[in-house]
Amino acid sequence: MIYRLTIDAFTSTAETAESLRQVQGDRALSKSRLMLHDGGLDGAIAQYAAAPTPQVVIIEDEAAATLVERLEHLAEVCEPGTKVLVIGGVNDIGLYRTLISKGVSDYLPRPVTPRQILDALAGAFSDPQSAPKARFIACWGARGGSGSSTLAQNLAWSLGRHLQEAVIYVDLDIAFGTSVLSYNLDAKQTVVDALAHPERLDEVLMDRCMVEYDEFLRVLASPGDCRNHSALAVDGLERMLDLAARMASVVVLDIPHLWADWTEYLLTMADEVVVTAIPDFASLRDAKSLMEVLGPRRTGLPVPRLVLNRVEAARKTQLTAKDFEDTIKLVPQMILPFEPGPFGEAANSGQMLGEVARGHKASLALAQFAVMLSGKAPAVRKPVSWLDRLRSRG
Repeated sequence: MIYRLTIDAFTSTAETAESLRQVQGDRALSKSRLMLHDGGLDGAIAQYAAAPTPQVVIIEDEAAATLVERLEHLAEVCEPGTKVLVIGGVNDIGLYRTLISKGVSDYLPRPVTPRQILDALAGAFSDPQSAPKARFIACWGARGGSGSSTLAQNLAWSLGRHLQEAVIYVDLDIAFGTSVLSYNLDAKQTVVDALAHPERLDEVLMDRCMVEYDEFLRVLASPGDCRNHSALAVDGLERMLDLAARMASVVVLDIPHLWADWTEYLLTMADEVVVTAIPDFASLRDAKSLMEVLGPRRTGLPVPRLVLNRVEAARKTQLTAKDFEDTIKLVPQMILPFEPGPFGEAANSGQMLGEVARGHKASLALAQFAVMLSGKAPAVRKPVSWLDRLRSRG
């Protein structure tokens, strides 16, 4: 199975379009998304001039004489690392070598079969270094009850909406996790079942343990039962996260307010760490302590991002964002006011804030924060060479 690829195909003949429709329904791509478009290479250039590119672009083009030159124009509007597969009408080894030397992943002469296309997609990611890997976002509350789980759940939902790709939310609060309630799910199996026998854990078992919330978000829920005394081991978590990394674009880890080897490991390895605090002295102290511990251990990774929650719940006694900035040298990336109404409505209905209060300021702030964490925020593209663009991710 080819996991979680986003693919756009631009065809110019009915025969190739039909082959791609068969690929679309193939079980190997059941976890991926393949969109078909008309217009060939010129259609792709026009589309990506104003839209983000997927992981893979399949181009069918007729004009071999100008193909390389026009692919340069495609590179100018493609994001770095985009894989390009070209389907053409000329069976020419010279053209093939030229395209490969320019960074094209593969060239297939027509007519193409669904099997050839699937093999080319698998080959484009056969190198483990080039295989798509998820971005890990670890959410941690400076104090219990700071709202970190609610933030993590809403971020996971917003990330799926922004990326239009698969996102996995993992609830690691075994005893008191709220994912089943917050998402209104019936989870037959949970994260405890996934980790019960790590040596047996594979894609099939992972898939079975997760529950779909919507088109993009899947949830690996917690049993939420304090009678469950399952201990989490780093080895088992590593195995589970390695599998999750192949099944989603982003994995959001909801980590309980517990200090142990495994929580320290997750906070150290995550691509992004989000620390949620409420504006009081206890949260300030614990956030400062966490920053001092994590700072030296996250070499080469972004510093944790601070979120202040429930601001203005107690105006006369609360600390300010400036107090946090002066003490822990971090500017809060998001400040959420005390809004019991919309958050309570979302919790009671088993939905996310963006579903019940789409235009609310807190909902908009969460959506913007998700864009920031995704690593795929819109950016101004600067012209660089074709080779640099298509090989910049290895």
